[in-house]
Amino acid sequence: MPSRMKLSTLPLLLALAMMTSAVEAEGPAVVVPQTIQAKAKLKMAPTETVIYVGDMHCSHCAKSVASKLYTVKGVTQVRTNVKADLAIVTPQKKKTLDPLALWAAAQASGFPAVKLVGPSGTYVVDPETKKAKKVAKSVTPAPGA
Repeated sequence: MPSRMKLSTLPLLLALAMMTSAVEAEGPAVVVPQTIQAKAKLKMAPTETVIYVGDMHCSHCAKSVASKLYTVKGVTQVRTNVKADLAIVTPQKKKTLDPLALWAAAQASGFPAVKLVGPSGTYVVDPETKKAKKVAKSVTPAPGA
C-alpha cells in the first residue's frame, strides 16, 4: 500500500519540482517586465484623476479606498495599484470630478491622501492644516495642438 501512495504522488511532486525550477530560472527575467508593466498601467485618460495614498498594503486596503471613492458623485470606475499606493478614478462622460471631494473620500477610507493629480490641477497635503492644497494648475493641450 505505501508503494502505491508513492507512485500516485510522484506526478504531483514532479510537477511541483518543475514549477519551482521554472520560477527560480525565470525569477530575474520576470521582475523587470513586471516593473515596466506596472508603470505602463499608470497611463491615464486626460479626464482621469490619480490619487496617491499612504500605506496601501493589500487588496483589502485597496478595496477600502475604492469603496470610499465610489461614493463621490460622478465616479464610474476606480482602479487601484497597491505597489504604487495609488488609485486612478474615472469620471462619467462629460463630467468633471470635484478634487476636494475625492481627497476627502480618500481621507475617509483611513489611508491619508498624499497627492492628487487630475484635470483640475495638482494637490498636495498642507503640512499645517493637513488639508488639500492646490500647487499647480492642470496642463491641458490647446485645441488643435
